[in-house]
Amino acid sequence: MRLFRTDNWLKTPADRDVITRWTMATGDHKDGASAPSASHYVLDVPPPSDPNAWEFLALGDTGDSDAAGPGISPQDAVGQQLAADAVLPGSTGTGQARLIVHTGDVIYMTGEKRLYDRNFRRPYSSFLTPESTIDNLVFRIPFLPVPGNHDYYDLGGWARWLARVPFVGAGLRAIAHELFAFSLPTGGSDMGRAYMQAFVDLDGSKGRDPAVPLAYRPGAATRLPNRYYRFTTGGADFFALDSNTLDAPPPGTDVKVVREAAAGRVKILEARAQKLDDELRRQQTALDRWRVEQREVAAADPERRERLLERAAAMTSVLGRLHGSLTALAGAGDPCARAADAVTVVERRWTEGAADLTAAPTTADVATALDALDEASDQGCDALREVEACVALLPEGPERAQILGARDEVDRAQTAWSQLVSPPPADLNARLRTLSEESLDVQRELTLERRRLRYRPEDHDQAQLRWLDAALSEAERERPGNWRVVYLHHPLYTTISNHCERPDVQDLRENLLSLLKGRVHLVLSGHSHAFEWFRSDLLPNTGLFVSGGGGQISLRPSLLEPRLFARRREHYEALRRNGAVETAMGGRGPAAADGESGLIYHYLRIDVTPETLTVRPVGVRRLRSGGFRREEPMPVFHAAYLPEGRPPWKPRTLGAVEVRRDRPPQPHWGT
Repeated sequence: MRLFRTDNWLKTPADRDVITRWTMATGDHKDGASAPSASHYVLDVPPPSDPNAWEFLALGDTGDSDAAGPGISPQDAVGQQLAADAVLPGSTGTGQARLIVHTGDVIYMTGEKRLYDRNFRRPYSSFLTPESTIDNLVFRIPFLPVPGNHDYYDLGGWARWLARVPFVGAGLRAIAHELFAFSLPTGGSDMGRAYMQAFVDLDGSKGRDPAVPLAYRPGAATRLPNRYYRFTTGGADFFALDSNTLDAPPPGTDVKVVREAAAGRVKILEARAQKLDDELRRQQTALDRWRVEQREVAAADPERRERLLERAAAMTSVLGRLHGSLTALAGAGDPCARAADAVTVVERRWTEGAADLTAAPTTADVATALDALDEASDQGCDALREVEACVALLPEGPERAQILGARDEVDRAQTAWSQLVSPPPADLNARLRTLSEESLDVQRELTLERRRLRYRPEDHDQAQLRWLDAALSEAERERPGNWRVVYLHHPLYTTISNHCERPDVQDLRENLLSLLKGRVHLVLSGHSHAFEWFRSDLLPNTGLFVSGGGGQISLRPSLLEPRLFARRREHYEALRRNGAVETAMGGRGPAAADGESGLIYHYLRIDVTPETLTVRPVGVRRLRSGGFRREEPMPVFHAAYLPEGRPPWKPRTLGAVEVRRDRPPQPHWGT
């Protein structure tokens, strides 16, 4: 079986299709084709109790708990700290934040609806009412996202086929999170439908004038008016953009030139993908050989056989508890009934396999029984997907909690089984994870360039750009003393190696720069899996932040790191030419003073007063012990200037960046 091929297994819709399908009607035309005015897509958000001193939180690139396996995920750890910093109804904590903005990529890998429970609802349960389900998310305080590129992804036919066959050989699906930097998707977003159904007022918009503000009432009605929107609260105007449709060249651009450039890039990327495919197949062959050897060792070792029998018995026991929890809800709907049936089949397979292992007279018979139990483990992974479909429909309560607890027990038991029967060696794990990261990067770029192969002038989202221009003008005219904050998924600048000065970032900047210059005080984005702060000559008084480390499991390095700089010099020079003059970055390092060197996930705390916006990054570091801890001020690497040669790269701790009107942002460094 080939793990990856040069086929483009990630699919994303053309911008024109997103614009047509998911821009709420303006009232002038039923299809929403006419340009909205500044008064359209306004959200009425409750004000803070003290508009002169309040706080909000920002994060992005989060929805990846499924890829972390049965333990606490980075997203879970960040979500716990996020909740501690928020003012939640009934909470006795000291949190001060009144709302949360999310910069996109809510769900990995492809915005699948089935993952909204594990990758959103569970990590942020503190922010949701007990009655919430994935079809009816109701937030207790404002939680305001924009869509990311992964929220729009779907799968090609080849990937759907791949998802139906055993993943990297029978028995390894339960520990795929240890081998790969992502969870292989099994579905898609339906061109963003899952995101829109979760957050946007699709039904109400049919009879609602988009020029009338949509009331956002925490605990009752918390839908958004559109895929891009704006709101005013606490002396600040917020503009939430869908940057997925803001990177296309403007009308008047030569279509042939765009498509030819994309075709050349596709050829280069396909060649890279083929090399990765070949290397991944070599590593898969090595993994298969290792597993055959380990199976033979296990079959010939009576002590190990006894431990395997103990694990098999434990698996049967936890499956029985899960089945009992599901059958108690037999009347709750078809998904729960299907889940109960699926768990019954898996429980029977484990019982039969354990009996065969007990009675096996020869080493060959033991190996055959182990094969059957590995297949039962793979079936268990499929059954857990059916369980996800069940719990997604249930409100918070003892029945849901019982099913979730039993489900997690099964997940942990399957992981323990796979780790005992044939745990892959650490060096092979590391190679597979690195190759899978590179493969994902290539597939993402292929997705972008293949979309450009179909470029047409109507892919340029003129309506959103005109709306933003009009909305900013209105804010400047009617509320000149307010802060103006823009948040979106794609960054204007990034040093992260797989996104720095790529076409989507460059074209987005070209489309937005003239609209933002001199008008916007703070820009928050995601997409790059790290924390970054930039100073730019082209936006000299604007705070520019990337917050893409909110839980996506694989953080990425900066091309400014000395070991990467020489290979990425071309992108560095492009960054300098386009105005970047200073940056700080954290995520894949630096190490803490006590030597802890695990990845640093994060979010932002932003204090708002009439005089300042103070942005404080909050680090959440993964520890060697397996847990997480908060690190504030946050460790970062700092490049105080970007010269023609190699830039400085100094570990520091960043307490905050202070944004004031009409002067450059000022960092405050820790000790």
